[in-house]
Amino acid sequence: MASFMAMPMAYIAGSKALPELCRSQRYVTCRSMAAPGGFHLGAPEDGGAAMAMLALGAWLAVMYAIQHSLVSVPFLAGSQCEYFPIVATFIAGYAVIVLEEQTGITKAATALVLGVLLWALVGTSVALENFNVAVEGTLEDVAEVVFFLLGALSIVEIMDAHKGFDIITKAIQAKTQKELMVVIGVLTFLLSSVLNNLTVVIVMVSLLQKLVKDDDFRMKLGGLVVVASNAGGAWTPIGDITTTMLYISGQVTTVPLLANLFLPSSLCLVGAVGYEYLQMADEPFSDTAESKTEEVPEGQALVFWGGLFGMISVPIFTALTHCPAWSGMMLVLGLLGMISSLLHGPEHKRFSLRAALARVEVSDALFFLGVLFAVGALEKVGLLKDFAFQLNSWLGGAEALVAIMLGFTSAVVDNVPLVAAAQGMYDLNDHPANDGLWNLITYCAATGGSLLVIGSAAGVAFMGLERKVSFGW
Repeated sequence: MASFMAMPMAYIAGSKALPELCRSQRYVTCRSMAAPGGFHLGAPEDGGAAMAMLALGAWLAVMYAIQHSLVSVPFLAGSQCEYFPIVATFIAGYAVIVLEEQTGITKAATALVLGVLLWALVGTSVALENFNVAVEGTLEDVAEVVFFLLGALSIVEIMDAHKGFDIITKAIQAKTQKELMVVIGVLTFLLSSVLNNLTVVIVMVSLLQKLVKDDDFRMKLGGLVVVASNAGGAWTPIGDITTTMLYISGQVTTVPLLANLFLPSSLCLVGAVGYEYLQMADEPFSDTAESKTEEVPEGQALVFWGGLFGMISVPIFTALTHCPAWSGMMLVLGLLGMISSLLHGPEHKRFSLRAALARVEVSDALFFLGVLFAVGALEKVGLLKDFAFQLNSWLGGAEALVAIMLGFTSAVVDNVPLVAAAQGMYDLNDHPANDGLWNLITYCAATGGSLLVIGSAAGVAFMGLERKVSFGW
């Protein structure tokens, strides 16, 4: 705000001061203000942003014109004119999300814009009864997932600040490469069943970088970590964000989910470990980690095990109290914050709840909010249900094939909107909680991302941590 206030003041003070101010504030485009004839908007440095805004404005103008029949489109008639702009905007927005690295536009920002624009298109044209009620109902469902995610990520940050994960990593003992591979696979599988997949991958790959100096062997183990984390997140309500979404919405419940998906998830792990086990030479493994003494924060074990068992107990809390899952996660977060404050006092701020919240990637939560809000718009106008009928018709009514296709698609497309779409496509009245379809969707969405390294957040994190891992790897 100060920068914007300073610019007109500099203009009043004299045109010579303005270019220097603009350079210091990265307002390179504004140096033309000091030129004869006044100023103009835009410059080479901001050309991409300006073009993006113009393209967005032009897109919305065209969609509005189609929606209100201001222009005629040969292949659209009747209600299709109302729904086409909504579907086209969703596809275009999703394409920008998928091409995040190419466009440079943060997917969280795109998702937020997409979610609001879809509801704006719904509100300006589609005859939806109780529009405000529909918006509020969708926001309520989305908020449950976002609060749950923020609570879980904050708990993990407090545990990490106390170096709690060192308790696990120091316990790893292996004499051969094959033995280490099995230990890493099983440990990742178990950790990802109760912790966020992204966190587990970051912890395990960071551990491998300390333990294993051979690049090829370390990358093989890293690939196994990705597969194991995705498989481990499928069989518990808190292991994977998509499983959590289904759990919070009531499509799956704790005990049946554990009973139905533990074996398939374990087989996924066994298949990956078995393949690598047969391919790998049984060479001795020596721990190459540098031995150095690090200060252990007070209460390391208490905070780590307290946070771990607290997150595991959230489904039990929900079943006993009938409170929403996010409230259980917030209860654990509050208790852990109190424990940390009592252990360290106000002088050690890096262990506090405030510090943990500052380290949480809020953009992840905003991404989920935007995507789920956008999918909610498609659901409320009935487009997802219509798509489900069409898909079932094309596949001869084989809903299992729909779930399997969802799994393959999740290798390319983020599985959060896919699962959100599936939730809107099928009704709980037709497919009650713990129906086989929901179990299959849960499993396919969680494990399908392992088909490609970019197919899951775990794989993307692995690519970021191991620079030698490319898309084709």
